Amino acid sequence: MQKENVKKSIIYSGLIGTGGYFFAKLISLFYVIPLNTILGSEQYINFYGTAYTFYSYFLNIFSAGFPFAVATLVAKYTTKNDPKTILLIKRISISFLSLTGFVGMVCMMLISWPLANVISAGSDTQTMQIILCILAVALFFVPVLSAFRGFIQGRKEIEEYAFSQTFEQIFRVGFLLSVSALLVYVFGMERKWALYASVASTVVAAVAGLIQIFVFDKKVTAHIAGQAACQKTRAVNSQKLLREFILLAIPYFVVAILGYSDSLYNSLLLPIGLQLKGYTEAQYNLILAGFNYSGTKIIAIPMILAPGFTAAIIPHITSALEEKNIRLVRKNVIDCLNIILYIGLMLSFCIFIYAKPIFYVMFSSSDLDLSGSILRWMAIEAFTGTLMPVITNIMMALGLRRYVLRRLLYYSVIKGVLMVPLIWLTGYPGAVLSSLIGAIYLIYSNLKEVHRAFGVPFKGMLHKAVVEIAVCFLMWGCATLLTAIGLDGSAGSRWFCFIKLAVNGILTVGLYLALTGVLQVPQSVFHFNINRKKA
Repeated sequence: MQKENVKKSIIYSGLIGTGGYFFAKLISLFYVIPLNTILGSEQYINFYGTAYTFYSYFLNIFSAGFPFAVATLVAKYTTKNDPKTILLIKRISISFLSLTGFVGMVCMMLISWPLANVISAGSDTQTMQIILCILAVALFFVPVLSAFRGFIQGRKEIEEYAFSQTFEQIFRVGFLLSVSALLVYVFGMERKWALYASVASTVVAAVAGLIQIFVFDKKVTAHIAGQAACQKTRAVNSQKLLREFILLAIPYFVVAILGYSDSLYNSLLLPIGLQLKGYTEAQYNLILAGFNYSGTKIIAIPMILAPGFTAAIIPHITSALEEKNIRLVRKNVIDCLNIILYIGLMLSFCIFIYAKPIFYVMFSSSDLDLSGSILRWMAIEAFTGTLMPVITNIMMALGLRRYVLRRLLYYSVIKGVLMVPLIWLTGYPGAVLSSLIGAIYLIYSNLKEVHRAFGVPFKGMLHKAVVEIAVCFLMWGCATLLTAIGLDGSAGSRWFCFIKLAVNGILTVGLYLALTGVLQVPQSVFHFNINRKKA
């Protein structure tokens, strides 16, 4: 019984979900090096990154929010013990997201030619159009896959949810590297074919992911169908359910679109601000690459906590609200935020501390000091970018959608208005400062609303955060000392630097874990007692 209670806790679900995302992101981080070698062209690498930026935007438009709505409804009617309605939700969601995915695919194909003309010129236009069309096919399969994942998420099958993410990413990277290398090094084909294979990996992986999750889903559906056969009441009317589904999805959709505004601002407003500041062409390209590609990949490591815990937040808080268990709601909110702070602060601070050696080991740069400084500033966004989506989704799950949508809009306006002037005044750090100002407003106002509406006590959480920040500064001192005695990972052989960086990082993180452990922080956050276990 105790083991089952642990598996049903938001801590377990959040950590399992984060583990799946972490492994997937780790894979996506390390395939960059061999992919750069295979493509052998900065232009092709730029095409690859730019195409995925537009693909992500289209994917957000045609599917964002809907999987969360599926998870919310499934969790709600699971709590109500209504298996007939649960099966109906599944049919509606898969049909709906198949339709939106098809529309998204057609729209992206239609716009691929004018979009390719804007991004590239000459003979490269056709190459870019083909890339966009290949990714457009993925727009049909990925939303359908997300419908299955939303259903699994709502059933609190977080292990399968995490495995599905990892399986898809392993399959994608395996196909991407093997087929690309085969085309270039075995068949001697032009490198643009490796580029096509690289983006086609998204389609292939989505299909493989659908097959894998469908096999698992058959067992879950069979169990629910058996319960439905014994159910005497009828399912909720399909039209009413569809209306509820869309009404739930719209706020999540708006949240996803507004949340994606950072990427759009970095693509559209950052270049304007950098030109006004008067950076050289080399500095300009390095800064853009840092914000739109290399830095984004690094700060994605702590930010995976957000989708991992979002996957847990929705079903757990929805179920607690449906049962009118406000005490459990408060506990879920505090547990979730405590873990985000404990792990997210440490990971973000590690990026800040090791920015220069991380960049040296992972990427190439003509100005390592500038690249390291960019990543150090982006470490601030790593933390706020981890915390904000979690708080936003807590607000959504608590039914405080009206408040969070308005404040997200304010956040987007604040960043959009301040970004160019701050870059003009302070240089590239202005891009981060504009985000930070908006993030402070958003986090404070939303937590204040959660406290007002549900009486969630944040005093203990803030006390732990102060302790964690103080220990992070001690980490910085430890890392500096280790660097001074020779564990510097920013000069010489990259492999040797990687080993030194790893040793330095392990010792420094060990200090964080040891000091916070002495101060009883992880024991309080994760609800375990070392002394009791020993006894």
